[in-house]
Amino acid sequence: MVMAWRFGAVGAESVMAVVSDADLFNEWIVAVPPVGRIDPKWPYAGAVVRKATDREPHGRHSYDRHLTIAVVETWDPPQEFVLRLRSGLGGWIRLSVRVQPRPGGSLVEVRSDPLTVSARLRYAGSARSHAEERCAAVAENLLRLGADLEADGSSLP
Repeated sequence: MVMAWRFGAVGAESVMAVVSDADLFNEWIVAVPPVGRIDPKWPYAGAVVRKATDREPHGRHSYDRHLTIAVVETWDPPQEFVLRLRSGLGGWIRLSVRVQPRPGGSLVEVRSDPLTVSARLRYAGSARSHAEERCAAVAENLLRLGADLEADGSSLP
């Protein structure tokens, strides 16, 4: 397990508005293919993100032209969002985003837990620091996009 915290002068509602916007998914998540189809029931539990490709599938994914790359496990606004995510090594990780309101902004906590043996490789040895950097990048992206929403003012719930 790895964790990262970031504080920003952004309201918790704005951060969760970023999470709930399917069009912003590729902008705040890290290490996910840029092309994806997102389930219309996003961000509710059971929603699926798939990698869509026009190429002929091959190898271990030859049975699935639209590879599942993420599944929403929990959506509990305004505080928590949990996503099961396919790691680059083929395993699965659980990515939890918790947002806590604080005076002057909010604290975003991103926690990543490997669920499969192949995903655990990303948390051993020197690769652990890269996993921590990815968690920190997710928190920073959420705060940056939340600040953009607040500056715009038109997309807040």
